[in-house]
Amino acid sequence: MGYEVELKLSIDKVDAKKLHLIPLIVNSCVNKPTKNKIISIYFDTPDLILLDAGITFRIRQKSSKWMQTIKLAGTANSGLHQRNEWEDLVSAYHPDFTKIKEPSLIKFFADRKLRASLIPIFRTEIMREEWFLSFDNGDQVELSSDSGLLKSNQFQEPINEIELELKAGNVGRIFEVALALQKTIPLRIENNSKAKRGYEYFRPNSLQTFKAKLPALDKNIDAHTAFKIIATECINHLEINRDIVLMDSDIEGIHQMRVALRRLRAAFALFKDRINSEESSLILTEVSWLANQLGKVRDLDVLITETLPIISGYSKNHNGVLVLSKHAKQARQVACKDMQEAIMSQRYHRLLLTLSSWLENERWLKVKYKNDHFKLLNFAKKSLNKSYKRLLQSELHFIDMQPQDRHKVRIAAKKLRYAMEFFYNLYPTKQIDPFIKKLAKLQDLLGQMNDINVTHGLLRSISKTTPSASLNDAISAYQAWGRGKIKQECSKADSALKKLLKVKLFWIDIKKY
Repeated sequence: MGYEVELKLSIDKVDAKKLHLIPLIVNSCVNKPTKNKIISIYFDTPDLILLDAGITFRIRQKSSKWMQTIKLAGTANSGLHQRNEWEDLVSAYHPDFTKIKEPSLIKFFADRKLRASLIPIFRTEIMREEWFLSFDNGDQVELSSDSGLLKSNQFQEPINEIELELKAGNVGRIFEVALALQKTIPLRIENNSKAKRGYEYFRPNSLQTFKAKLPALDKNIDAHTAFKIIATECINHLEINRDIVLMDSDIEGIHQMRVALRRLRAAFALFKDRINSEESSLILTEVSWLANQLGKVRDLDVLITETLPIISGYSKNHNGVLVLSKHAKQARQVACKDMQEAIMSQRYHRLLLTLSSWLENERWLKVKYKNDHFKLLNFAKKSLNKSYKRLLQSELHFIDMQPQDRHKVRIAAKKLRYAMEFFYNLYPTKQIDPFIKKLAKLQDLLGQMNDINVTHGLLRSISKTTPSASLNDAISAYQAWGRGKIKQECSKADSALKKLLKVKLFWIDIKKY
């Protein structure tokens, strides 16, 4: 059994020729690049039993040899594919079940009916050029450039990609190699394997949105291991919603990508005492750039789906509402185009590669903490205390606060909630759930007030570009509603905060856990 760790990158066919000119490849390659035609045949049953079991069964011809490969589903995050695999030489392109030695796979393929029903379902035909890269610290990477076709019945699609497979050393090396390639070749992180793309012809996956997952943290790990897990989960949350946002600018997908970036920034703030500031500040600048691209569309979505229906309720058939709706939708189209171009840009992919390299190579960790294994449970207690105190800094009622001060309280509530979600698995659910529930209520109320203030700004911007009396009347109607709504929400927020303060601070006595 082997454990495959590889990064997949899509490129344009014409750029593959430039690989020979990249200094890192020239200086690190220990052999002359080899070129081979490779035919890979993927097997499954007509009803896709292997796919359902998370198994890929492939027989590949390279030169005069046939190699049978079985892979488990594994993970695919930000282009990094990690999974168990078993490879064996076979005599022909037919499955050879005698080669299978893994007990669980022996049991699975013992079913004679399953064996008899296995058929070729799709294939790939590619020309592969390979370089073996070796580095002074012992890291070894196999770089493959693939160009060819994926064929399934009467359908076919081009394959033009680079695979960077880690053969030895630190996984961070392959992200560094990718960044070096990107200086010469435009590339895109590829989250879909060839097998997944082939299966799409048999069982198309409908695009969907994904909410953030709770990081899989254990109370016995140290703080810097926790940061790496948390940040990686934020990157995964961002990337898993990319396709649906690129495909149709899905409202919820955009929201989830924004949430992923907010959670990432919250993680940076939570662990800032341990993070090197120079490179992290550059990364956060890029994160803010991307968040701004998404935020422009998100603010217009709130205007179109939430605010305009409210204005319509106050001013039915009002010409100003129709004008406002028209211009808001036009503005969204422009903002969506800019957002999608940003997500497809090299700047976006460079951000993800830089983040992953920074994390995997632990460039983020301050030198003085390299050998400090501060227990996560103690770190969580300290962090939650600090975040909780920030939330309680103001003694004013919300109605007496300026909008910017309410916004600061909202940010503090949001950061505390994200911290609790990051550390969720460290505490009993019966203690953390009631706190998060009441905190979420406060956050939602403050969020609604913030949306009203943001919308005010959007409306003023639209009115400046297309001034009219009817439009001003519609905006005035919304502003009157907004003032009344904020007054109501302030009262509810005061009540929500009082209820939150009555909940026991579950993280204080960590000895119980």
